[in-house]
Amino acid sequence: MTNDSTTSPNFTNKAISYGLLFFFALMIFFISEVIRTMLVSYELETMYVSFCAGFILFIPLVSLILHPLVFSKENQGYQFHLSAFLKNIGLVLIIQFVFFIIWMTDAIAIYSIYVDQTSFLAKIFNINTENRTDFSQQFYWANLILACFFALISLIVGVLPCLIARINNKGIVNNFVTAFSFAKNNKKTLMMYAVLLAISVVLPLLYVSYLFLITFPIALKIVFFQLSSQFLD
Repeated sequence: MTNDSTTSPNFTNKAISYGLLFFFALMIFFISEVIRTMLVSYELETMYVSFCAGFILFIPLVSLILHPLVFSKENQGYQFHLSAFLKNIGLVLIIQFVFFIIWMTDAIAIYSIYVDQTSFLAKIFNINTENRTDFSQQFYWANLILACFFALISLIVGVLPCLIARINNKGIVNNFVTAFSFAKNNKKTLMMYAVLLAISVVLPLLYVSYLFLITFPIALKIVFFQLSSQFLD
């Protein structure tokens, strides 16, 4: 009797996870294009880089869909449970959405003060300043640096604790302690992963938008599997 690989739990997990990974990348891409169009219509395209950096904050949320790929390798009988997946997504989504809103509010204020003091955003928020220097270039580079920082923070406080909880859950506090301890001992590796993720998100969205649908899923998969292998070995 032959084993039909297309009906095995591993194949199902892969199909669901990769399908959801592309779906999430497609959703981020769609949202980014809507935002880009709106910003261009209001002559605020310089601010688009802030949104690109902000999208990185959703990495912990998207990484949850890769868990079945890791644990199906360790446990051949592992099956994808939609209810548990949706529960985890709900908890992470709330936190990530709050972080994103806080960041975008600050980005709007910074843009209105230092980049374009005459924009309608400055008028809406009643921002008046004597500073008329254009810091567009500095704003661009600052957001690229922040993108790397956001990616690093997302890995430490988002991806790692969730991964640790699935491998050996010792409670929320201990999971975070373990994540920070791992980050402390692997600074260079995590920084390299953060730069890779930041580049895979920001640069494609800025210059070759459709490339994002390839670079982001591949980069996230590489980073996630590298991290998981270090805990499972």
